[in-house]
Amino acid sequence: MNLIDSTNERAGVCLLARKSMGEATSVDLRALIESDSDWGLVQCSSSDQLLEWIAGDRLQRPGCLVVDVELIGDGFQRVQKALSDSNCSVPLILVAGELPIETVIHAFEKGAWSVVLKSADGVQKFSGSLRDHIHQAIDWDGFQVGLEKAHRKRNRILEGLTERQRKVLNCVMDGMPTKAIAANYKVSKRLIEFERSHLLSAFGVAGTAELTAVVGEHRIIEQLLGRYRRVDYATQGRTFQRPMVLRGSVSRTPVQADD
Repeated sequence: MNLIDSTNERAGVCLLARKSMGEATSVDLRALIESDSDWGLVQCSSSDQLLEWIAGDRLQRPGCLVVDVELIGDGFQRVQKALSDSNCSVPLILVAGELPIETVIHAFEKGAWSVVLKSADGVQKFSGSLRDHIHQAIDWDGFQVGLEKAHRKRNRILEGLTERQRKVLNCVMDGMPTKAIAANYKVSKRLIEFERSHLLSAFGVAGTAELTAVVGEHRIIEQLLGRYRRVDYATQGRTFQRPMVLRGSVSRTPVQADD
């Protein structure tokens, strides 16, 4: 049984970028993102508005956040701090012309998903790279949101169990038969059978094998959430942990004319 429910919700991209004024050398991030019909897009008018949305948990999920560093400079660090303070794990993509390596490293340490370097001379390549990064970020966020939904659903079931039912469940997960559980707690076998029947009904499963699979998967999800959500570090501050294969990518668009 797969606990991670698939979702048909349309993904959302939140954009903080300068509105295009029609300059020949500018890159219109809104137009590039809106060209992909897979996403809904909302553009913030200022960093203060974005900070309010983060604090108010108003970012669409699954989704991602795209911030033009050239618009707010080092102000993107305020955005990262707001995400951390709100325990919001929505992926953050930084777009910039050039960034010092120290700034890039700091951004990744504080949880940035990726950095995409833009060039007006390679708009087509840049737009393709940006869309790739957005696709990857949204796919990850969809997986993450699914984990969190499954976690909440099973936690509600577990919280509704009595202390004895929790003990019986732990014994079942350890592979103990009904007779052994009854002997362990010095109660009747019939009582343990009743509690096992309640557990099957609570989790909506047909038998012990399915019950252990569901609860086992829930425990794995708990471990994943504990590993990948924002956690406190004494020396590094709060940082969002995601799979190493997806972490810390910098995309540079070649400075050359499109063919």
